[in-house]
Amino acid sequence: GDISSPQKPPEGIPQCAGCNQHILDKFILKVLDRHWHSSCLKCADCQMQLADRCFSRAGSVYCKEDFFKRFGTKCTACQQGIPPTQVVRKAQDFVYHLHCFACIICSRQLATGDEFYLMEDGRLVCKEDYETAKQNGRSGGEAAPDHHHCQAAGNAEERLQKLPQARPARSGAALLRDGA
Repeated sequence: GDISSPQKPPEGIPQCAGCNQHILDKFILKVLDRHWHSSCLKCADCQMQLADRCFSRAGSVYCKEDFFKRFGTKCTACQQGIPPTQVVRKAQDFVYHLHCFACIICSRQLATGDEFYLMEDGRLVCKEDYETAKQNGRSGGEAAPDHHHCQAAGNAEERLQKLPQARPARSGAALLRDGA
């Protein structure tokens, strides 16, 4: 047969893992033991071209932000990944985006110095709503909560049924500190 047949790839010229074309460029990138045109090495999630640095998992490559969104620490409230450079709030072993660190009843974002209660599943309740729910949840001094008297908006019955058993984040109501 003809040795210049187009089906036979040229000897020693690597093929790009991104576009499957031969790489004739001056510079070749090698990632995950595969060769890439510099323009073909892109984040699997956002398609941003990866020039300086990339992260990989299970054969896919990612930019730093998308890698940590997908595989990094997850926010307790929204379950989305938290990039390592983002400022977070912590309560015991739970980690939150700043905007997710909010009361589940009134949706107010908790700030430094605010007192709050931390429920066992990681949900947060501001002190005011906890106290209101505790008062409204008891009738005639009974220990069991009476959900029909809850005043909180929305899905109050479901949200408040665990509040009387909620444990404070530390001893008493927790004081929120920067970086804590």
